[in-house]
Amino acid sequence: MAHFNIPLLVKQGLRLLNFPDSLVAQVFKAKYFPENNFLDSCLGNSCSYVWRSIWATKDTLKKGLIWKVGTGMNISITEDAWIPNYVNVRLMSRFNNLQGDKVADLINSNEREWNRELIVNTFPEDVADLILQIPLLLERHEDFLAWNGESSGEFSVRSSYKLLQGLDPTAYALQNIYRDFYIKLWRIEMPTKIKIFIWKISWNYLTNRVNMIIRRLATSSLCPRCGGGDETMNHLFRECPTSMEVWRVLSVLDLTMITYVEFGEWLTMAEPFVLHFGPLGGKEILEFMTKQVDQVRRLQDLSIAILKNLMELEKKFKKTSTVKIKWSHPPGQGVKINFDGAFDERSKYSASGVVVRDCSGQVLISSIEIHRGVASTFAAEAIACRRATQIALDMNKEYTIILGDSLTVIKKCKNTVLDKSQIGSIIHDIHRMKLRGN
Repeated sequence: MAHFNIPLLVKQGLRLLNFPDSLVAQVFKAKYFPENNFLDSCLGNSCSYVWRSIWATKDTLKKGLIWKVGTGMNISITEDAWIPNYVNVRLMSRFNNLQGDKVADLINSNEREWNRELIVNTFPEDVADLILQIPLLLERHEDFLAWNGESSGEFSVRSSYKLLQGLDPTAYALQNIYRDFYIKLWRIEMPTKIKIFIWKISWNYLTNRVNMIIRRLATSSLCPRCGGGDETMNHLFRECPTSMEVWRVLSVLDLTMITYVEFGEWLTMAEPFVLHFGPLGGKEILEFMTKQVDQVRRLQDLSIAILKNLMELEKKFKKTSTVKIKWSHPPGQGVKINFDGAFDERSKYSASGVVVRDCSGQVLISSIEIHRGVASTFAAEAIACRRATQIALDMNKEYTIILGDSLTVIKKCKNTVLDKSQIGSIIHDIHRMKLRGN
């Protein structure tokens, strides 16, 4: 539970970065980091409990953030995380043929393109390919931080939780052991309070004497029933003579005989068996299983009969219908622009196709461009959309309709919020073109 609370605090730390003008951010900045930002702040002396809690998540926040390249002036090549899909996130090594340590040194600022020759001759092949796949804006803009755990670039508690799992897998070993057990547990038809009780057992959340000693709620850790040892979960359910007698009476199999496994593994072995069969004997279990098999066979026969009837109906009433999709004319003297993108995963090449028609359907412009160093299918579609928008801007028609088959790209183009995804720079270019067109 403590590890689940950390992402909630990480979210508050990220708000200090994203909303520096908020009242809380201004108060914290004035008191704790007046000369820098939250990521570079120090804990300080006599700090509040709230600040101490948020500040403690700073390292986790750093591991989850990634820079989105704009000018590249604020991003360190070797110390900052800025290469998407790179295993180590940061390069953490020096390169002799670089004059500086800023990402801006890798960009031809006039052409707004990567310096391909410099990158290929400087970095390992896999790193160079990833760098060249990062899209750059046609116009300069400031670098900004995004959340690396989500494709949208926006923070989520779920992705932060997964990040913590990757950083400290041993802390979640117990959860992995119980994973299948939990799936079966929540599907069992039984009172919810019993399910919750079993879940508390698995996480050692019951108020046994040892847990009460840790919380300073008891003076002795001895078992109040037998007094023969500390009342741990293992003692309470396996070692205490009272519990052993209960298991002997209730179970088909004496579960206390299974002593060669740890308590967590024992729980996953014992609980499903007891919950399913309870005090049933072998004869009752056999009758139960036979009844279930007969029921399944009856359902199979019924399914076959229904399927045969459906096939007969399909042969009898089968009709073939063809839907003709017609191109619709733009209104008045406007134009309609259709775009599409194609992507080759192996070569990382993409093709952008754009067709412009007038109100009579006459083709005015047809354009095909090849792009290299494209990261994904979405990036290929976004590049094609940017090309279509550029053509619309150059034509300067009073009424223009732009159509494409990528719903994700279209939605991003309509949304005015800053896009922090991998194709965010391309979407930003499209927004700038739309503003100029208006």
